[in-house]
Amino acid sequence: MKTTYKVLMGLAVLTCISITSCKKETFVELNTNPEILDKITPEQQFYNVSIRVTDNRSEWYYDNLRGIMPWMQMSTPLAGNGVGFVSESGNLRNVRYGMFYPGIGAALVDIEQMISQMSEEEKAKRVNQVAIAKIVKAYYAFYVSDINGSIAYSEALQGKYGGTFTPKYDTQEQLFDLLDTELKTSISQLSGTPAVPQTLYGASDMFFGGVVSKWVKTANAIRMRMAMRLMKRNPTKMTTRIQEILSTPANLMIENADSWVFEANATFASGGDWSALNLRAPRPVVDFMYTNSDPRIRFFYQQNLFSQANFDAAKAQGKIPATAVFDTKRYYGVATSPDASAAPDFAKFFNSVTITPATGGSLVLDTLSNLQPRLFSAGENGGTGVNFFPLVTYADFCFMRAELAARAITTENAKEWYDKGITASIKMYDDMANRAKIVDRSNNSNYVAATDAEIIAYLAKPAVVYTPAKGIDQIACQAYLHFFKQPSEAWALYKRTGYPNTTSVLPLEKLIAQGTEQTIPRRASLQFPGVTNLNYQNIINAFDEMKKDPDWGTSPSDIFGRVWWDKK
Repeated sequence: MKTTYKVLMGLAVLTCISITSCKKETFVELNTNPEILDKITPEQQFYNVSIRVTDNRSEWYYDNLRGIMPWMQMSTPLAGNGVGFVSESGNLRNVRYGMFYPGIGAALVDIEQMISQMSEEEKAKRVNQVAIAKIVKAYYAFYVSDINGSIAYSEALQGKYGGTFTPKYDTQEQLFDLLDTELKTSISQLSGTPAVPQTLYGASDMFFGGVVSKWVKTANAIRMRMAMRLMKRNPTKMTTRIQEILSTPANLMIENADSWVFEANATFASGGDWSALNLRAPRPVVDFMYTNSDPRIRFFYQQNLFSQANFDAAKAQGKIPATAVFDTKRYYGVATSPDASAAPDFAKFFNSVTITPATGGSLVLDTLSNLQPRLFSAGENGGTGVNFFPLVTYADFCFMRAELAARAITTENAKEWYDKGITASIKMYDDMANRAKIVDRSNNSNYVAATDAEIIAYLAKPAVVYTPAKGIDQIACQAYLHFFKQPSEAWALYKRTGYPNTTSVLPLEKLIAQGTEQTIPRRASLQFPGVTNLNYQNIINAFDEMKKDPDWGTSPSDIFGRVWWDKK
């Protein structure tokens, strides 16, 4: 992980002096009015994009915290999952589409167009800027397509520059090929020797400060993530791309400092829609992490309020039986199955007692653990720490290499990459927890660092130590834990591998609601266009093409259907 803030709100740019003053209306104006482009620079526009890639509170509130995370048993509401929780698909399509069209995508095209209109001498100095902009554009287009399928890309975002305002839709298969080619081209440009010294984005690059080598490594990690989406559709093409990516070790992530992570100060995401304050820890994950002494448990979750002092006070005040015995286990999660959390034998965990602490007032004691709120919103309850938004991390890269080796797609050592992935993940979350300034609600204690001894002991646990016979299961379950701050990737992992599940190394619960097993959604709900939509026919054509796949579902809005890569 990096050791400096990536967003310093005092950084002055003409278009956005601070995140609070950079209004969406201004951003849209910058990205739709070609007359204004001569008033800003590529650096200023890339600064805007750097922020906007993760700056969407609606995505966190609806899609992640209240959609994907409950589906994937990564959290529950305070009282557990409701009967219809799997049907709550949030804004999955609208958020990603709305961020890319005309926002992020158009802004990145603007950078290309601005530079293309410069003198030949100036254009030669900015080829690396164009290459980096294309990496971000390819990533976000992939992110949009990942849950939507076909999208407009090859002909999109060019209307104000003489292109069409009715772009065709590329199929997901076509798009994955196109994006891989674009990423390869950017990697080739950035890893080569430039003809002339290059103008850098510098401080306007909120991710890497314009460091070219970091962008090369990020682009290759994105290529690998995309290639692995082909596992069920075109394993031959996947293998070819993987081998190509791994053929140049100097261009690959080797440590947490290579991770593509957006960092911002506490005010960037301070409560409200970003808040995980009233979300419970999930029983399956908590039990696995507690049993195996995973150091990340204290970074992910808060202990319940039954500290020894509070327990003694409750007993002294007659709020619990005099015969009660103190429970040293302070991490308890909510049953993720709606029927299980509503069952009488689980009711005791929702019971609470109110005591009068030594400091006066009242304190409600409960048995269940909550998520660590400042890991999701560092400004929660007056926090002053750092917010983190991982996009593609070194630990993720390690787990991909471990899985590829376990599947004999490469000849690398699966255990080596598995151990590296776990170690990198623990250290990444350790750094995040420290700099987010997490506080345990039970005793106001601060972050406690993970030690090397803890990591070594964790790697030796029977359920964790790498065993080839269940290697893919173990790798996927550890990757799932790592994606705590990347719910969309945990969801994609489950769809691609089938892990974790009810019989995996980390066993999830069977989700039963009113006696019926629930099905996890597989894609976004796609909106049927109105006949007045300028691009109506191309959208309908895209739907007609996607529905030729029997796995696509019954209609555009069928969230239980599948996109192209998610083959049964």
